[in-house]
Amino acid sequence: MPVAPLPEEERPILHECVHNQRVWFTEGNDQNQRTRQGKVDIVRRDNPENAYIIDHAREVTILNHPAPGWGRIFPAYRLRRVGSGLYRVPRDDEIPERVAIKCLNIKVVEGVLSQGSLENPYREISRMESIGDDIHFLRCIEAFRDKENIYIVTPDCTESLYDLQRLPEKEALGYFWQILDCLVDLRDREICHRNLSPTECLIYNGRVILTGLSRSFRLPPGASVVISDSHIHGKPAFQPPEVFNSSRDGFTYNAYQCDVWAAGMTLVYLLTGEVLYQVPHHTDLMFRCFFLARGINGEMNDLVAECFEDARQIEQEEFDQENKVKRQRHTLRVRQSRQLRPVFETIQQSLSPEVKNLLDNMFKVPPRERWNLDQVRSATLEILEHGTT
Repeated sequence: MPVAPLPEEERPILHECVHNQRVWFTEGNDQNQRTRQGKVDIVRRDNPENAYIIDHAREVTILNHPAPGWGRIFPAYRLRRVGSGLYRVPRDDEIPERVAIKCLNIKVVEGVLSQGSLENPYREISRMESIGDDIHFLRCIEAFRDKENIYIVTPDCTESLYDLQRLPEKEALGYFWQILDCLVDLRDREICHRNLSPTECLIYNGRVILTGLSRSFRLPPGASVVISDSHIHGKPAFQPPEVFNSSRDGFTYNAYQCDVWAAGMTLVYLLTGEVLYQVPHHTDLMFRCFFLARGINGEMNDLVAECFEDARQIEQEEFDQENKVKRQRHTLRVRQSRQLRPVFETIQQSLSPEVKNLLDNMFKVPPRERWNLDQVRSATLEILEHGTT
């Protein structure tokens, strides 16, 4: 029976912090230790077990989504306390402990949340504090706040699956298997991610861990079909069609299946280097070719041929150059029309029959015909263990 997501109270642990704190550093080895006074950029006010120094040699990431002035991500070093007001500095032959500090403007965050946005950093901190293990999900080392900002300290993950494209099948499937492993863990905890894409799949210690849980929600025990709250379920280019086409109050969908679809789209990105559509709708040429016409299995048919003919005509069509909206729409349609044949040929010529079959069964448009998480895992493991023909 369809259910609503469980209500949750976001009460993450946020410690007060101080900035530019004077402390003592100890450095050197056991035989030749030296101490000196210096400053750290951020430290917890009470029980300051860790201190953090911003790495000004590395680039700061500016965050303007979901609103301008949302925040910044600072690369930093973590120093551990070894005595009262004393922190150990790594030796020259040691690798310093790198972390990332996400600094979010409280005024902007509260403004966005007051407008009903699902981009909830308090929920993200709560999730990382409760399930973060650096095996399946990114961990929050600690979180702070002052009068103006929230600070979320996590391990430093500089690479995501977004940085990887056109991988060999075995490598891509290896990463995909790790994503599925994370989704099993989420399902066991009765949590739906809701916003999965390659950018939320970080690589840490050689394996994929998930982040971006600010939009996630919990389901009642044993439930999987939820009632839509009219909010967008993830990024349109990674949404299944039933969610995009029917986002309205009272619409029902299988939450876990939506995460599996997004994981499958991430696999396609790893294999082809392409995001196959902008929106999962029949007006999107790429979606029509690869999903409605079943071109995802690499087989030519009459409907795929019609899409190729439409692509040829799009490049020749005329439009109002002065109309900005029409010009942008035409630019997107032309880009898709030029993508269509190369991506189809990549799937047709480069992918094995086993992987094509996996994609074909993951991306059936009617949800009831799609493979579920366990079936996708079983087929993926079969390919990884026995190879392809």
